[in-house]
Amino acid sequence: MNKDRLITMEEFKGVGQKPDLKKLRDDIENLRAMSSILKEHVVIMAGLTKAKYDALVAEGFTPQQAIDLCRGM
Repeated sequence: MNKDRLITMEEFKGVGQKPDLKKLRDDIENLRAMSSILKEHVVIMAGLTKAKYDALVAEGFTPQQAIDLCRGM
């Protein structure tokens, strides 16, 4: 598909196109490789959220107010 043109309904629906199994397998392998990085990111974000919560409570916010403020993080 070319980005600078409109696509047909057949292209949109994928009519007559077979999936590229090698590309799908490569994509899955890339996701597997990235999963450990994503898990590490989640752990870091959880630590930051906990630190923010603790700091808010230490500054005088109620635990519920701190939770509400951490939801947007």
